[in-house]
Amino acid sequence: MIEKLILTNFRKFKNQSFEFNKNLVVFHGYNAQGKSSVLEALYLINTGMSPWASMNEFVNVDQNSQVHMRIETVEDGKSYVYYKEKEKRIFKIEGTNIRSSRFFENRSANIFNPEKIELLMISPSQRRGFLDDTILKYDYEYETLLKDFKKILRQRNAYLKKLSKLFYENGVIAINDPQLNFWSNHFSLTSAYILQNRISLTKELSTNEYDVKYKTCIDFDRRKLNNIEYLKECIEQNLEQSKKRDIATGYTNIGPHRDDWDISKEKDIRKFGSRGEKRLAIGKLIFETQNIVFRKTSHYPILLLDDIASELDISNTKKIFDRNLLNKQQTFITVINYKSLPKDILKDSQLIHLNGL
Repeated sequence: MIEKLILTNFRKFKNQSFEFNKNLVVFHGYNAQGKSSVLEALYLINTGMSPWASMNEFVNVDQNSQVHMRIETVEDGKSYVYYKEKEKRIFKIEGTNIRSSRFFENRSANIFNPEKIELLMISPSQRRGFLDDTILKYDYEYETLLKDFKKILRQRNAYLKKLSKLFYENGVIAINDPQLNFWSNHFSLTSAYILQNRISLTKELSTNEYDVKYKTCIDFDRRKLNNIEYLKECIEQNLEQSKKRDIATGYTNIGPHRDDWDISKEKDIRKFGSRGEKRLAIGKLIFETQNIVFRKTSHYPILLLDDIASELDISNTKKIFDRNLLNKQQTFITVINYKSLPKDILKDSQLIHLNGL
């Protein structure tokens, strides 16, 4: 449990501390008081990433040209520090410098906010990112796999551009080019592992209430999902069929970077759901990811709910702010007026008023 948060030169907070004595914390106050910034700091020290900004945008640079930022939490009596100065990042546990991989081991956070809902409903890349970010919370090697895949994809695309130029200048389609075959082979193997991980996650995200369906151009028998060699061969065959188009366009047209997923409840929520139905569906997905991470790691990520009450009607607000769901992990909520939250939630919450800080 996080018992204390200390912010130095972070966003609007030059030097501010918060002490927490409950598992459910509600930050309330007018707009532009720093409610979302507090959640951003909590997300940052638990994941190493900001849910909104690039890593260079959240340092509060005052008239004295201070360019360092420091976030500290006290958790179960131990101090955790994320310190950033220009491009240098330092992580400390109990005053001792720690590598980032060790610092973030067994640390994670989930955030649910209006922006995330819109991105998940509009952007395929954000939907793919949602799956990848969830997998990273319980599979620490998956980050290396994603980096390798992106590198291989860049190399394959760069070579395809050369072959595309050759095609348009000389009319030559280099179907059996050895270097293209080399990158295709590596692409197929990394793609198979990504496909396996993502589809397995969507199956776990599918509940009696919602169905999450992974969409890919790769043609294969999903009953053989656990067979990596089979998946690799299927991807190789699909790449071979797409090779002429890839050369003509100078781009890899099929693969995990082009995949997507849908969520449905008797209908396609993304296409036909109301605004409230979309928010509720994404909220349920995020709560389900909490359970999935717990089953695989034996701990729940910190849960951050940013201004969700303002986006939902009374009925859906009660569905999202369910005590049984919120009590599983330490949960931080931001809201303009705390009275908009259900009374049974407020009864066990710590209220922190941010106006004027």
